[in-house]
Order: sequence, then C-alpha cells, then structure tokens
Amino acid sequence: MTVKKWEIHWAFVKFEDYDEVKRRPVLIINESRAAIVSLKMTGTDRGDNVREYHIVDWAKAGLSKSTSVRLDKILYLQESDLDGKIGELQEIDKLKIGLRMSKR
Repeated sequence: MTVKKWEIHWAFVKFEDYDEVKRRPVLIINESRAAIVSLKMTGTDRGDNVREYHIVDWAKAGLSKSTSVRLDKILYLQESDLDGKIGELQEIDKLKIGLRMSKR
C-alpha cells in the first residue's frame, strides 16, 4: 500500500490510557519505510481548542461528518495498522494545517 501526505486513512489506533484498539480516521503527515507519521482525527466538537484544526472541506475530503485534526496527537503507525483510504484533504485545509504546524 502506498500512502501520501495529506491522505486520510482508517487506522487501528491504541487508546492512550489502556490497551483497547479503535478504528479511527488519521491524517497522514509524513510517510517513510520506517513509520507512517499521522495525526488523530475526531468528530467530537471540543469547542475553540487551539490544538485542533476544524477541517473546512470535510465532505470533499471523504469524511462523513464534521471532523477536526488533533494537531498535538502524533501517531507513528506501520502499514499494517492502516485499514483503507478514506480520502484526501483539499488545498485550503492543507495550507491552513501546514501553517499551524510550522508555528510549533
């Protein structure tokens, strides 16, 4: 499977506090042979959280509901953790996330 930056995939992600795994969307931000670097995504509205970016064109990106990217939740995944491509971010969202991440 080939993954590219800005793609959204389903992935099996382990909870932070315990060993349960959940299938959830992730945003690919860097791909390499060693690890796929991604960010957690959530459909839960957490209000005006500066560590989250609300996707403007979520439907065009292939998502079924309004979704935010959790900019402070970096995941290191293997190809075997992925379970199918959902879609890809649109240009406006790529630019805005890129700007927010460059300020860290």
